[in-house]
Amino acid sequence: MTTIPASDPPFDDRLLQAWKLMISDPAKALALVRHARTLFEPNELQRCQLGFHEGWCHIFLGDYIEALKWLSQALSLAERLENNAEIKRACNGIGMAYHSMGQYGQALQYYERSLELNQQANDINGIFAALQNLAALHYEIDDLETAENLLNEALGLDTGPVSQENLGEAALQQAQMHSKLNRFQDALLGCRAALNYARQLDYDHLEIQALIAVARCQRLQNRLVEAETTLQVTIDHPEFDKEGVAGLNAFIELAKTQATTGHFSTAVRTLRQGLRREGLPEFSLIQQRALETLSICLEKARKYRAAMLVMRLALDMERKLQNQDIRRQMELRRFQSEMDAERLARKITDHENKLLKATQSRLQLINELSQQLTASLDVDEIGRKLYEIVAERLDVHFVSLALNRPEAGAIEFRMIIDNGVDIPVYSIPHSVRDSRAVRTILGGEPILLGDESRDAQIQWVGDSRILPRSQLFIPLVHNHDVLGMFSLQSAVENRFTHEELDLLTSLAPFVAITLSNAMSHQQLSELNQALTHEKTQIEAAHERIEHMANHDTLTGLPNRRLLAEFVEDKVLCANAQGLGFYLVYIDLDGFKPVNDRYGHRVGDRVLTVLSHRLRDSLRKTDFAARVGGDEFIIIIDDFDSRSSLDAFIRRILNVIEKPVQIEQDRLAVSASIGVARYGQHGRDLDHLMHHADLAMYDIKRSGKGGIAYAGKALPPL
Repeated sequence: MTTIPASDPPFDDRLLQAWKLMISDPAKALALVRHARTLFEPNELQRCQLGFHEGWCHIFLGDYIEALKWLSQALSLAERLENNAEIKRACNGIGMAYHSMGQYGQALQYYERSLELNQQANDINGIFAALQNLAALHYEIDDLETAENLLNEALGLDTGPVSQENLGEAALQQAQMHSKLNRFQDALLGCRAALNYARQLDYDHLEIQALIAVARCQRLQNRLVEAETTLQVTIDHPEFDKEGVAGLNAFIELAKTQATTGHFSTAVRTLRQGLRREGLPEFSLIQQRALETLSICLEKARKYRAAMLVMRLALDMERKLQNQDIRRQMELRRFQSEMDAERLARKITDHENKLLKATQSRLQLINELSQQLTASLDVDEIGRKLYEIVAERLDVHFVSLALNRPEAGAIEFRMIIDNGVDIPVYSIPHSVRDSRAVRTILGGEPILLGDESRDAQIQWVGDSRILPRSQLFIPLVHNHDVLGMFSLQSAVENRFTHEELDLLTSLAPFVAITLSNAMSHQQLSELNQALTHEKTQIEAAHERIEHMANHDTLTGLPNRRLLAEFVEDKVLCANAQGLGFYLVYIDLDGFKPVNDRYGHRVGDRVLTVLSHRLRDSLRKTDFAARVGGDEFIIIIDDFDSRSSLDAFIRRILNVIEKPVQIEQDRLAVSASIGVARYGQHGRDLDHLMHHADLAMYDIKRSGKGGIAYAGKALPPL
């Protein structure tokens, strides 16, 4: 392949075309960038630009770890070329990737570096963009005062050199901030400004997001008709489908507007329409919000079962998002470990060129240790491997590994090995300031001791026959936090030179990264266990709530709500198969005197006993429910003959009339029973109950109890 300059039109055109496509179609933009890579053998500057564009494509695709890899590669090339323009762009992109993952501290670091470089270059557009990004970051962490100050600082610049896209996005950002602070008139002015920029630039994404912001302000001002009209216009926008999952915000706002006017069923349809859109990811925070809103609307529409099912979906999506966040954290740690490893590898390469051949063999310690340590996620195993490798390569007999526990105010030794023998571990409070281990962790700096034999007061852990003449304490620092420390002891005087100190200090980040990964793995396991337990509790609670909603709390029998559902299903089955069934209405006789004489506690026990008897006397296909104080409904299938039906119901009456033993008293009640047949006396629950109730009251009026059938006669069986 021939090498062509970075200004070659095909190369530049494809990158520019990819940049314009990133928001609406990042996958196509990525294909253009990768095609540009195949046009020729790129030089370092071109590889830097390709890495920058590919990184941004991955940001818009939501693959932030992959974005960091490409943008970090672009930054490394830009720093090697000392090209500040590319360094600024790469820092801004890396900040955006970290920002998108919620890593605000690291995002802040790169945004501020981008701002500083732009200020040094007096690049007004770059300064504006950096301030805008910093404002967005502070807005997300609810530091609204700082966010507003940063945005005002950006808008206070000479905005002549600022791109129209940046000005439009800043107007929308300012409108969203005013809306959050309930300054709706100012918010609407900002939205109109953003819309003007969007329409001048044909910037569809900005126009759609500005329309959603307008509708939100209108809704919060209770201008519901206007809000609904705005959102319908937004959803009908010809480029709306390209918004992807962000477009769900329009459906959520529209549903909230409809729900505010009491149109909960319409709101439900709106949210379902949004959630059924093509191109949505498997799960996202916006989809979770949509599901939660849908559950609330279903509940308001009195569709409780559907509301509960949707809430379960929302909880499941929340769990998936939490797991995704944990996986991203783990991937980010691995990525940072790889970056540290690359930097360390470069340092080792430079170091090897300066050291003598005798020192080169010791440098292999880092590679060997890193390979062996990174294969383990167990802290104790890491400590054992550390001892095995260091004891073999250096004249040391003692190795310890300790973790910093700031929450407990102490350091915890996880491993102490002396001459291959495990020594009992222990903890040291941070308050013990004469401890070198404590001083190493609190100070964050290594401690090197050359000849301890001159200290008459020396005390040491381990083999009392071996005087630790040389000691070395190395802190383990990761992401500016001291995770712990490891220490080495040798019986050789002045064993650790400054070169070896540098070498072991370079080794420490590997140990720190490995420890961090092991601790994260442990936390992930504990979190997964907690989430599983919480899910089980939630499911059990849902089951209890559903049971309570459908069953009588005293007797445990189904209530009228579950009875209605059962009869509805029974009617469908009867119509489909041509089968009939009976509704048996039971009203207890003589129950009130029991309550009056013995009290409600005894009355409740009688009802409970009779309910159990009824349930035990039914067939598997029959159904019993309590619909009142002493009223029960039984649904029974057809019988082969009238006599079989009579015998079955008579058996139920006998079961009821059997005396109930309550402590020393035998209490007797009877029942008046009315029977109605599906088809003859009604085709729904209300009509069947009405006819059975009339028959039951015919018996009740006789004062004797017994069984009566609705109408004059049942149809032939």
